[in-house]
Amino acid sequence: MKNSKKVSKKKTDPLERDLSSLFDKKGWKKVRFELRPKNKSITIRISEEMLEAIKAKAEDEGLDYQKWIRSSIEDALNRSA
Repeated sequence: MKNSKKVSKKKTDPLERDLSSLFDKKGWKKVRFELRPKNKSITIRISEEMLEAIKAKAEDEGLDYQKWIRSSIEDALNRSA
């Protein structure tokens, strides 16, 4: 008589498993994927000091300043929704 264990024949797709508990999420940054084309432009006037502060903040977050401005506008719109 054979000693055999029952083995589940259900195949699990590795992409369906939640592996998030395996990662340390400290220091992670939110990533946005800008998939829509940017086909409109605007012009605003701001002080040189404000532009330098925007560029410094964007650099701290690893973004170029225009993307940082778009991201900030999007955040403000999402908060008000």
